[in-house]
Amino acid sequence: MSEHETLGKAIAHPLFPMADYKLRRGVHLSMEDVELFEFVKLNYHELAPFYRRYEAELTEGAEGYFFLVSQGSMFGQRQLSKTEMLVALAIAHLFRDPEHRIRGTGEISADHVIARLETLKSIEDIARLITETRVKTELHPARMREAVIEAIRKLAGLNFVRLLEPSGTKFMCKRPIHRFDQFVAQIDPTAAPLNTATNNENR
Repeated sequence: MSEHETLGKAIAHPLFPMADYKLRRGVHLSMEDVELFEFVKLNYHELAPFYRRYEAELTEGAEGYFFLVSQGSMFGQRQLSKTEMLVALAIAHLFRDPEHRIRGTGEISADHVIARLETLKSIEDIARLITETRVKTELHPARMREAVIEAIRKLAGLNFVRLLEPSGTKFMCKRPIHRFDQFVAQIDPTAAPLNTATNNENR
């Protein structure tokens, strides 16, 4: 079968439209999303060159997920806000914490995230990032909680976490959260590396 025929077969597959739609929106397709993940994995050699024509790289994370990295203007450059990045960093730091993993069920709350944020950054730094200002500013606890929950819901939309409540106050991490491991290591070299095989029960 020729290259065009195999690509045509992949594109004609019933799962292609949903996989394509999610990938273009920045959603990470994780092993937990069994059908879509397996479809992309089985058709990777056809889909990777296909997306390169759109100046995007179909990338596979070592822990079991696929995502697109836009390298041009056709798909645009999607980036997390400073608040979303900060919250994701705190979540990844929590997820790497051996004590949290051992005593917990894998469930994380917005309150856990806020508490961990306050150990990683000063209140002033958090306020500057959330309000996106360089000057010293105060941040009401209710506003911080609101911003954290909003960021958690955005991360859920990109498939980094799975919400346990629609409000976003409780969630569980999914495999793509590993994308933030490198940033955790930069701020806390003592954070324990994750062993994917021993933590499947928390996913």
